[in-house]
Amino acid sequence: MNILSDINFTLRTLIKNPRFTALTVFVMTTGLTLCIYMFSFIHGSLVAPLPFEKGERIRSVSTIYNGMQYNGASFRVHDFEDIKKRVQSYEMFDAYTIGTVNLSTSDRAVKYTGHYVQESFFEISEAKPLLGRLITNEDGLSGAEPVTLISHTLWQNMFAGDKDVLGKKLRINTKPTTIVGVMPDSYQFPSAGRIWLPYTTTAKGVARKDGKYVAVYGVLKPGVSDEQANVELRGLMAELEETYPKLNSNTSAHVWTLQAEAMGSGTPTIILAMELAVGFILLLACINVGNLLFSRATEKGKETAIRTALGAPRSRLIMQMMWESTLICTISGVLAVLFAGLWLEIANKDLLSSFPFDAPFWWNIHITQTSIIAAIVITLVTAFITGILPAFKATSGDFNATLRDGTRGAQSKASGRLSKVIVISEVVLSCALLLLSTGMVYSVNQQNNIDYGTSVENIFTARVGLPEAEYKSDEKRLQYYQNLKAALISEPAISAVSFTRTIPGNGASYQNISLDGVDYGKKPQYPSSSSVGVDHNYFSVMTMNLREGRLFDSRDKIGSPLTAVVTDNFVNKFFQDGVALGKRFKFIETDKDWYTVIGVVNDVIHGQPMSFNIEKPTAFISIKQTPKRFMSVVIKTVVSDAKNVPDLAKTVADSIQKIERDAPAYDVKTLRDSITGRNAGMNFVSELFLVFAAASMVLAFSGIYGVMSNTIIQKTQEIGIRRALGADNSDIYKHFIKQGLKQLVIGLCIGVPMGVVLVTMLEESSIAQGSLMLYVGVPTFISLVILLAVYYPVSRALKMEPCAALRHE
Repeated sequence: MNILSDINFTLRTLIKNPRFTALTVFVMTTGLTLCIYMFSFIHGSLVAPLPFEKGERIRSVSTIYNGMQYNGASFRVHDFEDIKKRVQSYEMFDAYTIGTVNLSTSDRAVKYTGHYVQESFFEISEAKPLLGRLITNEDGLSGAEPVTLISHTLWQNMFAGDKDVLGKKLRINTKPTTIVGVMPDSYQFPSAGRIWLPYTTTAKGVARKDGKYVAVYGVLKPGVSDEQANVELRGLMAELEETYPKLNSNTSAHVWTLQAEAMGSGTPTIILAMELAVGFILLLACINVGNLLFSRATEKGKETAIRTALGAPRSRLIMQMMWESTLICTISGVLAVLFAGLWLEIANKDLLSSFPFDAPFWWNIHITQTSIIAAIVITLVTAFITGILPAFKATSGDFNATLRDGTRGAQSKASGRLSKVIVISEVVLSCALLLLSTGMVYSVNQQNNIDYGTSVENIFTARVGLPEAEYKSDEKRLQYYQNLKAALISEPAISAVSFTRTIPGNGASYQNISLDGVDYGKKPQYPSSSSVGVDHNYFSVMTMNLREGRLFDSRDKIGSPLTAVVTDNFVNKFFQDGVALGKRFKFIETDKDWYTVIGVVNDVIHGQPMSFNIEKPTAFISIKQTPKRFMSVVIKTVVSDAKNVPDLAKTVADSIQKIERDAPAYDVKTLRDSITGRNAGMNFVSELFLVFAAASMVLAFSGIYGVMSNTIIQKTQEIGIRRALGADNSDIYKHFIKQGLKQLVIGLCIGVPMGVVLVTMLEESSIAQGSLMLYVGVPTFISLVILLAVYYPVSRALKMEPCAALRHE
């Protein structure tokens, strides 16, 4: 009965004070919503478990090449087969290959990313076909009938869910291929798989330098840690580098989860930043609500002292105050789950639609059972933290002293010290969080507005992959590109057409090179450069600047000496005298012949605009000398913004389809959309941190204002006395502002270095960027908040007549 009476009493108290209740619920709901949202987002995407029995032990293996990590098919098959014979950390160590596949039926052609796999691939992913059978190792043997396994999505899109699809033929890269199975909708291993074919890649009969690249994965043995697996693998890679120094120079490997691979190497740092941010916000909310509850308890100080004097046990008084925080946090927790769930639904749609790729199949960005459990735990913990300290503080000490201390509007020394600590804490947390958030937002804004070194807004792009069987010769490939250029340039909305292996903003091939005349010794440590194949008119279409020398022309063709146009970074990094024209280099792995530098152009960013990509040297080579099957079409529009050309995507796709029905266009979009898509993840994180910054300022301002307002209200009589003794308003403003500034300076002295450390930590991963403007602007902004939080309560107190202030209770 006592508990029910206490709950009933607390409810009546909250209802009688709607402003207080609304404020505390708002503050706590804000903190809990962000915390529950971030927990659900991180655990539903970035670190979501794989839904397999051995999912926690499945690992991907990536190569580290010249200090940069490469995912996907990055292992030379010879290296993989050598390591597989000797590796001991895995109970299964295997590989698959990835390739663009063009699917053709009688009425359409589409492009998908295909996975070429073995039986073990389906064993570890616990695959069970919806229709038909899985791919077996026999399907990959020489002379076997070409077969394929399709996803549920592909089955619906291309065959309208026809249950008689088994045995039907698909033209895959012009080759008739039999469908032997359909996978359920939930199966998309290894990430967002849509079509699977037999693995046929081998090192047998293939020169090591000509070996294809495979994606390596495996299942760790029970009890083997990632660190142990990494140590073993790096040792094996070092032995390969010793044995094959020319091909394996500066090459190592790294073991990590499929989840980490899908998100990139900077993910742990981003997760840490997110957790710190929501932790700071929740702590701010707890401090604010705790302070509000303590202020309420202080106002009831006499009532508490009288009840104590009449024999009320301290435990009963504490429980009543604890029920107040519990009810406030419970109401806030329920609202937070509802708001977080709604936010997740909206953010999930926006985020997934902005990505240039399909989300991994293990993503489940919703309020889950785990989220509910976490919300309950977080709510109970915050209820305890916000309630227990004010309750103990309000009921501690001698009740006689309590009756004397604080009467007639004075503030006790203990209360005064606590108020100062709260203000300082608010300043520290808000300063650190604002610096972290604004550093992140500033960095992403800089990346979004960076100069890629080429035209962007008036450029439209599309990707095409020619079937290998039909386009084996260089001459046939070049003829296709000439025909496509002629077809596109005839469109009135198009002013120029060119081709490139890699458009700006997309990652380019990064290879070891050897400079003519440089002796690299027996254990060579070769330098590296990006390699980008381009058409002769690419530089003019993309509005690039020729620094010196010449660009590609009719002299650069099949059979003529190989030539290259390099960037400023290439010259500055490899030629100390600044003279590049006439110098020679070659790509270690792919070319025997030397390339002669004929020109120098401005730098171009390939990949996300991180510092390591901005500083990369690049060598442009002529596609007229080395034409490839996969190429990006670069289209310059007659208008300044390619988005304003109606139906351009359809026009480009139709033109490509007419010339080669088995080579459908894909990634058809403006260059600006392509760049935005590549940066979608960081833009989403930036938007989150904008929310964090706004929430921190709302909580910090409300908290500091509440503390200062309560402090000044308790000193109303002091203000009346000062005015009665002749002090004017400016003296009283100075007195309280001086007190506020002391707390501000202490808070900034702790908060600014803390924020700088956090920003510097993220700068190493190119996730955040500090600047003098931020390090000055954020403290200045917080200082203004403090001044406002002092000014308004003082001005309200000064409106009272001195005689009224002296009688204030």
